[in-house]
Amino acid sequence: MLAVSVENGIENVLQVKNLEWQKNIDKELEIVDLQQVVDKDIFCSQGAKPLPRKRAPDNPNSSQVPLMGLPMALYDDMWISQLTKLQRESLKISKDPFPWMKLVAT
Repeated sequence: MLAVSVENGIENVLQVKNLEWQKNIDKELEIVDLQQVVDKDIFCSQGAKPLPRKRAPDNPNSSQVPLMGLPMALYDDMWISQLTKLQRESLKISKDPFPWMKLVAT
């Protein structure tokens, strides 16, 4: 996980590992991260302070196995195209449509 936080003049960086099977949803996740900073009053102040996530194509890949049963819209198209028919079937991809929403940060 890659994230940046400045505390006492020290910058903390956590690196987000890439999930090669996951569709790129960086913009949507950045909006969520931004809202935690902008709307501090609606998020719990207990626990670790949230750090913004930074993603990059050259970050290391995660060893997490692909999640089964997700809608096709949440899998990376290039990754899916490289799988065999048996591998695609073993993912048990949901036939339910995934309702993408337009997110706007103010």
